Amino acid sequence: MKKFQFLLLDAGPIIKLFELGIWNDFIKRCDVTISRTVANQAKHASQEFEDIRIDLKPYEKQDLIRIVDVELSIVKTFYDKFDLLYEVIIHPGEKETLAFLCDSSESWQVCAADGAVFRVLGLLGKSGQGISLEEVLKEIGLSRKLEWKYSKRFREKWTHQGQIDSIQNQGQQ
Repeated sequence: MKKFQFLLLDAGPIIKLFELGIWNDFIKRCDVTISRTVANQAKHASQEFEDIRIDLKPYEKQDLIRIVDVELSIVKTFYDKFDLLYEVIIHPGEKETLAFLCDSSESWQVCAADGAVFRVLGLLGKSGQGISLEEVLKEIGLSRKLEWKYSKRFREKWTHQGQIDSIQNQGQQ
């Protein structure tokens, strides 16, 4: 049984895992789900690197990962909750991933490297559903020294900011 059963990945951690050369080990230890938009973002972002090519389709075809298409109505309903402050910081892949998480009855965790994801989770009272790449790698025995945006402290900082926004009645319509 894999350590993380309901793990959603954003593009940043996917790119980092490929960059570190540990993607295959990672997906052996985690049940990974990715939104279609994030999968496309990771593929296009990898074109900026000479030595990193990310094509998630073979992994999906072999049932090693799951790529989900989230209905537009679910994404729109989710996104319409936010005021302009949040609308401008939530990117399309994050929007789709967070909409999927919020619409599901399962206890998903989302792993990201963008403060907006953790800030949204803090705002919505779902802080326990965010996790940093550093935390996941430590839990599954693949610890690495990572940049700030992949750290537990980064996640905590932005989750806390979202909680402050919630208390101050900011972020939602």
